[in-house]
Amino acid sequence: MGLEKYISDVVTLDWDQHVVYEKLSTFKTFEALFSPENIEKVKSQVKDAPDFKIEDFEATDDTCSFKVGSMGRTGLQIVNREPSKEIKMTGNGTVPFKFTFWIQVLPVTSTTSKVRLTVHADMNMMMKMMVGKKLKSGINQLANGLQQIPFGNL
Repeated sequence: MGLEKYISDVVTLDWDQHVVYEKLSTFKTFEALFSPENIEKVKSQVKDAPDFKIEDFEATDDTCSFKVGSMGRTGLQIVNREPSKEIKMTGNGTVPFKFTFWIQVLPVTSTTSKVRLTVHADMNMMMKMMVGKKLKSGINQLANGLQQIPFGNL
């Protein structure tokens, strides 16, 4: 097993740091966002959006679970919050490797912020070969997708 690190590009959001953090620091925010009709709407608006299908999204403030295509049910759990700056989460044990996922939010101005995503994944060589490229491109797609979220309307 080896620890792999995937870091997104830094993206600028047209939302205040506190608003972004408030919305991203609870999974309950995403229940409406991951409804089937909203997923299709996002896919049609985001250039190069990955073709994914999230179903049966369920959430509490600290945990969420969902089905992704043929992968089956999986989930996340928030393990640490640093108010207005960072959210740290991990898998709920249904992913075949251990990982930690960070969302870092920093202020730029009083109305804009920067976000960077980081994944640390403990994977064997076979798993790295299977999912490494997808994680590398997926983390940037996710960061770019954050720019499309209407944080003020969630």
